[in-house]
Amino acid sequence: MMSAFAEKLQFREGQADDWPAVSRITDAALEGHDYIDQSIWEMWTSDSPGTVIAATYNEHIVGFGRVTLLGPAEWWIEGLRVHPDLQGKGVAAAVTDQLLAWFKQHGDGILRLAAENTNEAIVTIAEQNGFRHTVSYHLMEAAPTLADYSSFKVLESQNLDLLHNYLRHSPMYRINHFAERYQRLYYLTKERLADYLADDQQVHTLGWKQMDQLQGVAILFLTPPEGRKVDEDALYIGYLDAVDDTTLTSMMMALRGLAAKRGNSKLTWQMASGFGLDGAAAKADLEAVWSTDESLWLFELPIR
Repeated sequence: MMSAFAEKLQFREGQADDWPAVSRITDAALEGHDYIDQSIWEMWTSDSPGTVIAATYNEHIVGFGRVTLLGPAEWWIEGLRVHPDLQGKGVAAAVTDQLLAWFKQHGDGILRLAAENTNEAIVTIAEQNGFRHTVSYHLMEAAPTLADYSSFKVLESQNLDLLHNYLRHSPMYRINHFAERYQRLYYLTKERLADYLADDQQVHTLGWKQMDQLQGVAILFLTPPEGRKVDEDALYIGYLDAVDDTTLTSMMMALRGLAAKRGNSKLTWQMASGFGLDGAAAKADLEAVWSTDESLWLFELPIR
């Protein structure tokens, strides 16, 4: 049920020249570290297919959110923001309603979003709109160290079938089909794998080979999406997969060695939780950044 304040809101598509009003919201968000800057806002408002919905009160923007297409039949909600003076008044829920209405008219397939489970407002909005919580992730980090990484081989476009067939039979892939890139989750279809293999400027796809057999896969993101700025030069693991825990530990140690070789400040990975990966991570000296009760939740609205 819409709140009394939310009933007074008007909605329209966001425009590039809304930035001065939008910046007053983003400056107060995420303790002043919001990734949404003017260049990203201008990119978002020119996005097609997709849209940015702005909520206005007395012609002033008080909240906004975005829905965008990540791939065929794969849509994503992100960037829900509310003016700090108006939080708790139903603005985010009202913007989400508008995004869902837009999606029902223009989109198809599956709609997803991610939120930290401590963000009770977004979790509640997702659940009330029929989204299912499908996977949880814990942020893991480790310092670089001297370690042998020679078992990693860079996979190229001609290795697509090898990579795809490996994942099709992987128990880890069955529990987590997603590569995580700065809190956006990308479903690892064969087409997306082909794109990653062809793009060695932004993505490195590494195969772990032992006895001439592919025993694991690591997908490393070299740059953040859409020009997002990051404070630290981390080796960013978007996806990690191995045939067993021993191999997984060896791969993580090797990635710490690769981070040292590349001069990275640290290794970082959003590890799918609840599937017994903690022991392998601990043996490679990866540590949880968040407390045990904090995680990133992936939500999914079933195909319509």
